[in-house]
Amino acid sequence: MSTTNSAFESMYWYRVERIQNELKELGKIGVTLSVEDLIPFDQFHPLSTTALDEAVKQLGILPSTQVLDIGAGVGGPARYLAHQYGCSVTGVELHPQMCAAAIELTQQTGLSEQVNFLQGDITTINLNGKTFDHWISIGVFLHIADRSTLFSTCFRLLKPGGSGYIEDFFQRQPLTPDEKVQLAETLACPYLPTRDQYLADLAAAGFVDLHFEDVTHLWQPWEIQRIVDFEQNKSRHLRVHGDKVVQSMRHRYQVLAELFQGGNIGGARIRCQRPNV
Repeated sequence: MSTTNSAFESMYWYRVERIQNELKELGKIGVTLSVEDLIPFDQFHPLSTTALDEAVKQLGILPSTQVLDIGAGVGGPARYLAHQYGCSVTGVELHPQMCAAAIELTQQTGLSEQVNFLQGDITTINLNGKTFDHWISIGVFLHIADRSTLFSTCFRLLKPGGSGYIEDFFQRQPLTPDEKVQLAETLACPYLPTRDQYLADLAAAGFVDLHFEDVTHLWQPWEIQRIVDFEQNKSRHLRVHGDKVVQSMRHRYQVLAELFQGGNIGGARIRCQRPNV
């Protein structure tokens, strides 16, 4: 994986601390939690759980389904899918602290029998030959430049006939030099393909039945509103989280809003399938 643990640490370290601060504010440290308690803090992607409902709809996830969550973060999507739809989920997360938090929070929600997490790089981790009915990846592939290795691994991890669902950034128009810097330095995004290149990379790995939906019109207002809401509640955030966390969150939210306002960067929903044979 091209983005190292240290890069993630410098940009996303606050996510675990933020959740612990929010739980402390709610008086829920070390107690049983519900999935609903965590949703405001453990879903980092545009449209929150609506994105996961869309993934279930497109993939046809059932209670009997085995799902792999690639880039599981602190486990929010995996817990939501298991809780809401009854499926079993395995999450793979590169960042050790986020993976540890995912395990702990899942234990506190009583979902450990349905949801488990492994720490490691999806392109090299050993899953002992296990394959899945479906995989999802929400806002993660932008961090991985080596699409050949990534997609060949994703192909191998699916059962024949299985399908994958991606929500990710893509390049709608040529990027400005400043946008390239912001993507790399703020979002740990070393490579951003166009729609056609994204589909070509998936096809080269063997995927078929490719569907690509441009959802920039849904993501753009969401990203813009997020920084507006954050600024309106800044005094509360400073009290709960302190200046360092608030400044890190604010910078990332502001950059995302500006990138989507610029029009060169968009959001996509992508579905792909491994052939039955």
